[in-house]
Amino acid sequence: MSADRWRIIDDIFHEALSKPLRERDSFLSRACAEDPSLRKEVEALISSYEKAETFLEAPVPVSAKFIGMQVEAYEVQASIGSGGMGDVYRATDTRLNRPVAIKFLSRELGNDAVRRFEQEARMASALNHPHIVVVHEVGKFQDSPYLVTEFVDGGTLRDWAAAAKPSWQQAVELLSGVADALACAHEAGILHRDIKPENILVTKSGYAKLADFGLAKLVSREQGDLTGTLTAGRTQPGLIMGTLSYMSPEQAAGKPLDARSDIFSFGVVLYELLAGRRPFSGETDLEVLQKIIHGMPEPLSEGIPQPVRAIVEKALKKDPSERYPSMRDMVVDLRKLVRQSAESAPVKPTSSLRVWKWLGAAAVLAAFAVLLWKFWPSASPPQIRSIAVLPLQNLSRDVDQDFFSDGTTEALISKLSQIHSLGVVSRTSMMRYKGTSKSTADIGRELGVDALVEGAVQRSGGRVRITAQLIRASTDRHLWANEYERDAADVLKLEDEVAQAIAHEIQAQITPEEATLLNSARKIKPEAYEEYLLGQYHLWRSEPDSGRNAVEHFQRAIDLEPDYAAAWADLSISRTVKIGPQQREEALNAATKAIEIDPNLAEGHAALGSIYFINDWDWTGADKELQRAMQLNPNSLVNCGCYAAFLLVMGRLDQAYAIISHAAELDPTSSTIQSVYAIALHRGRRYEEAIRHAERAIELDPKNTNAYLQLVVNEVRTGRFQDALAILDRPDMKMSYLQAWVYALMGRHADALKLLENYRRERAPSKNNMAITYFALGDREHGFEWLTKAFDEREALVPWTKFTPEFDNVRSDPRFKALVARLKIPD
Repeated sequence: MSADRWRIIDDIFHEALSKPLRERDSFLSRACAEDPSLRKEVEALISSYEKAETFLEAPVPVSAKFIGMQVEAYEVQASIGSGGMGDVYRATDTRLNRPVAIKFLSRELGNDAVRRFEQEARMASALNHPHIVVVHEVGKFQDSPYLVTEFVDGGTLRDWAAAAKPSWQQAVELLSGVADALACAHEAGILHRDIKPENILVTKSGYAKLADFGLAKLVSREQGDLTGTLTAGRTQPGLIMGTLSYMSPEQAAGKPLDARSDIFSFGVVLYELLAGRRPFSGETDLEVLQKIIHGMPEPLSEGIPQPVRAIVEKALKKDPSERYPSMRDMVVDLRKLVRQSAESAPVKPTSSLRVWKWLGAAAVLAAFAVLLWKFWPSASPPQIRSIAVLPLQNLSRDVDQDFFSDGTTEALISKLSQIHSLGVVSRTSMMRYKGTSKSTADIGRELGVDALVEGAVQRSGGRVRITAQLIRASTDRHLWANEYERDAADVLKLEDEVAQAIAHEIQAQITPEEATLLNSARKIKPEAYEEYLLGQYHLWRSEPDSGRNAVEHFQRAIDLEPDYAAAWADLSISRTVKIGPQQREEALNAATKAIEIDPNLAEGHAALGSIYFINDWDWTGADKELQRAMQLNPNSLVNCGCYAAFLLVMGRLDQAYAIISHAAELDPTSSTIQSVYAIALHRGRRYEEAIRHAERAIELDPKNTNAYLQLVVNEVRTGRFQDALAILDRPDMKMSYLQAWVYALMGRHADALKLLENYRRERAPSKNNMAITYFALGDREHGFEWLTKAFDEREALVPWTKFTPEFDNVRSDPRFKALVARLKIPD
């Protein structure tokens, strides 16, 4: 349909609605006298409007009215569909470069329609669940109220069922997420009252989301049965609201409703998806109504397992007391079915023909390999592209000198990591193998590297000796070995020499700039180097005094060697990361001094960029310095971590993922990096992936509290509240603010407020965390009071505010926009 044709239909439709019913027929006869098809299209639109119970009810000719327009930050691109109450378009959010859906309410509709439209926004935005369509914003454009939601790219559940022709397992698995979303709504005191396939949207990747809360009702939880109206306004007694074929018997009879009505409607949808037909149908609405109230549906086929049939039958009981007492109980049964189905899925046997084909292909390949081996004996072994430096042994036999051997190991790793063409496993992963009895072959397989460096270091009589050998991981073959010795004052040159020898042996490609870096060492007082290594030792530790101890040792190194650039850089990082903003000026002076001494020192630029990022909110300066650090040494975990954090704050998620993924390759056994990965995925709303990385972090380090925290947050985002609470019951996870937040999202407001008060009394609370919890409670006034304080005091978490999912429910509030504007984060 052309835009001009639609405008004619739209104008006649709205004028017809303004006419009294007795005048409407004659008006349409005049307006459409020369075009009978035009009248049919207008009458279809009017009929759809009059039957509609929710916004965007029935499909009618699509609208072109707003296509091409700019609605605030949204560029309208295409029509998705129209209904009696308005139109839906696909648009692009130009601020965040993401697709969205915009629903426009027809201007001529009455106050009741506007009230229900606003209620849809209020109800949906009050819920925060991965299986509920996210509401981004509400507004008004050309006198038409509009609602902006996330864009779901795969159509409705009905579309999905027609295209996918799902098995019962696929149907149950898909709808179990929707059931969990409904349970979340019920626990927050919200009834949906219009569960049907058209209100369940499915992404192209097969992820279902519950939509359209236009008929939702906010009810009291104190009464226990979810029947008392609070704020949504009373429905007229006896008035039937909803879509007839999916109503519960009590809903069809106009009786008071509770959560069990939604359970019945959900059962109807599940039945239809499994059977391919509705459980209650008829030739007239009255016949359908009679069957819903009194009739029994045909049993599901024997091809559907009995436990599935039992769940559907229980949901469709006429008497609400015989159904599931809560949606959460039904979710438990559905997920149990999904798990059992996955565990019992048979392995598909391979046919004998395929086996013989495979064996034949294998024989050909084997013969070809023999020929290659016989006639091409000069084939060279694969090039070494990745390497790991095992902790050097301390040959002094003095455990108090371990810091020196560990520091030398770190120095070699750092030197080699400056070679961009070489992948070098980081220090933290390698220190796990200190004193290990594992073979180099096993370590190589665990780390996924081509080669390992093994060796020892010894200090004696003012001399330092390093022995090193290179081993190919796949064959455990020793490729090279050598011994290097210098005066202690030349220890930095000694480290450069060993690194260069290893690089030469593996034929690593070294740029002129990298060659300069590998030859930049100078003499240094042994005492200064010892203080520097002690500073690094404390910088990597997590004890309460580690920051202060690191600062003291780096400062002593500088006192002994005022031009020691690396010590200046690490002193700055220690003050910024370990101590905090109160030492901002000292940290800035140290970073500036480091770059002044050595402009090509990556750690100096990382230190300066961290100050701009963490303390100054100078995003341009931070980006410039952190990028320079990455250019100089992309294999430094410090550089990767600082820049990835910056990118997450900027909302540049794809770049952040790439850097964190690289860091995970450098440090495959680092629990910390897996935690950071979970944080990044959480920012991208990729909650299931975030859970996997948090679990991996815990597997690597069961004491990683931050990993448990990320697990809690993402379990909540996927609706698994009980799993989250179980984690918070751990003795080391007594975080009252976090438990309060979970309770708030579950609808247990009294419990949440009690814990929040305890958190406030126990210690100086994070104002940012207080705000998040109040927003989860629906208390925006207190939430913005705390968030404003957090901004005023420049709390460390504040820069993360703009893209954090926990603020999605207030993102459209002008007060939130005003606070975020203070960050001046570029779009």
